[in-house]
Amino acid sequence: MPVKGYDSVNLPSGLYIKVKSLVKARSDLGYRSVTEFVAEAVRKRTEEIEKANTLKSQLEEKFSSFEANKEET
Repeated sequence: MPVKGYDSVNLPSGLYIKVKSLVKARSDLGYRSVTEFVAEAVRKRTEEIEKANTLKSQLEEKFSSFEANKEET
């Protein structure tokens, strides 16, 4: 059962072993556990996706505005 305030996910064994080895071998990276590594990786990836979505929305808005202005002239 997960710790209160946490949920769990399953990773392929090979990926888990790879991350676990990396965390153990590279203490200079600052990760104390596989959980910390995975949490940061997921956080960074979701931030990238959110940023891309924001940029896409801004571009679509500008394009729509450009098209509207073009049709008025």
